[in-house]
Amino acid sequence: MRLALLIFALIASPALARDLPPEPPAYEKPTFERPTTPPPPPPPPPPIPPDENKDPREPRPATNLVPPPATALACPKVKCVTDENGHRRAMFTADVQPDMYYLGRKFCAEAPQATEVTACCLTKEDNTYQILYNLKVSAKAHKKAKAFCTCVLELD
Repeated sequence: MRLALLIFALIASPALARDLPPEPPAYEKPTFERPTTPPPPPPPPPPIPPDENKDPREPRPATNLVPPPATALACPKVKCVTDENGHRRAMFTADVQPDMYYLGRKFCAEAPQATEVTACCLTKEDNTYQILYNLKVSAKAHKKAKAFCTCVLELD
């Protein structure tokens, strides 16, 4: 009896295992309306002629000001000094964000301890930067200064 059931199961299994693929779903293709184009902007107003009745000595505001180039005076700086108690301190310019102070302190830890050291981060036109020191620093201190300048100038 078991043998008969086993033979029947083996013969009937391919017929019962026939799997038909399901019918593809039917859906409507969405349609979209084209947006309307906005009207062209109106032409700019004509320039106002200068008034000849004004006093010629009155200063006129400049209209084509060019920003001054970056100088060593206008760059983010960290200055490492030793106070009267012998502790090494890092002082920063106002344009350094407070969350970058730890990078400046790391630079001061590696900078020469005997003298005052300053690192100034200058940006160049080609999206690079230059670090100016007031005296020579070690390679390890330079690496810490590079990390400081990269973060302060938001080049990372």
